Amino acid sequence: MRRVSLDKIRDDDVLARTLYDIEGKKLLGAGVKLTPSIVQKLQEKGITSVYIEDEISENVEIHGILTDETRNQAKLTIRNEMNRLATKGEIDYAAISRVVDQIMEEMLSRNIEVLNANDIRTQDEFIYAHSINVCVMAIALATKLSLPQAKIKNIAMGAIMHDIGKALLPKELLNKKDPTPAEQEEIKKHPLLGYHVVKDMAEASATAKITILMHHEQINGNGYPMGLSGDYIHYSARIVSICDAFDQAINDGIYKNVYQTTDAVEYLFGGSGHIFDKSLVETFIKIVPIYPEGTIVLLSNGMFAIVVKNNPVYMTRPVVHPFYNPKTGIRYDRSYIIDLQFELSLKIIREISINPGDIG
Repeated sequence: MRRVSLDKIRDDDVLARTLYDIEGKKLLGAGVKLTPSIVQKLQEKGITSVYIEDEISENVEIHGILTDETRNQAKLTIRNEMNRLATKGEIDYAAISRVVDQIMEEMLSRNIEVLNANDIRTQDEFIYAHSINVCVMAIALATKLSLPQAKIKNIAMGAIMHDIGKALLPKELLNKKDPTPAEQEEIKKHPLLGYHVVKDMAEASATAKITILMHHEQINGNGYPMGLSGDYIHYSARIVSICDAFDQAINDGIYKNVYQTTDAVEYLFGGSGHIFDKSLVETFIKIVPIYPEGTIVLLSNGMFAIVVKNNPVYMTRPVVHPFYNPKTGIRYDRSYIIDLQFELSLKIIREISINPGDIG
């Protein structure tokens, strides 16, 4: 399977993974042919991309980081608690803690070494899904850093609630594409607003509280709300800052276009040492492949290929299936597989965006 933007769906494309709404109700079952009318209805619901199964992606297996049940329950909980905060000025911390326990148990029991960015990409309910994505990535990064489980839980709580303060801002402000400088300053208040929600909660750890407060601080001191720099920024906040920025980059946020994974990684590298903690960026890159499974790439010999499986040790040299040679016009069947870890004469040049059905 591979993820495809809805505007590139062909009439004979088939849905590879069941779609659910935030309530956990099935929108569309796997195996359904994506007709123009169905695509239009999905677009109306705010869905921008789906997993499909086609002739070039039959060898590609993309396992969700979380089960659909866990992800939907987490999104629903965050939505409910943000709505509760907006209307009643309170949150059920225990409910959020239970969701984080469920996420951690699922991730740690499966020993996930590599995060597929295509599985993190969000289609709808951005603010809720974003909170879950940042939590998932923070758990993965903290685990890679060999932090104690209790510390990982505290970081995960700060991660999943890092934007909780946005519930106290006007919705029209959060959804505005071109906020004025004054409105941007209002939006920048959300870390402090979120901190004040949890600061007096005995059940909330100091790590979770300070993560919410500091997740927009920058190593060079140009962040907010306090303009802290370097080691004055709590370690957990430096972890969540990277995860937050990466998820914003690869998803269709309000203020920027979607980045390809390669561009998002370059963005982190570009900010390494002055926006983000350099050593943490270097560790984060080890768990996020530059070319996620299902990505179509151009090889150095001119062939088009799809990434079949990533190599946790050599992230830039995955297993690929070359499916077309534009120089000769030859197509290759799915049995043609190359492991770039061993085929050193080849390398990936870049990710490309093509529709295999339009080739030849």
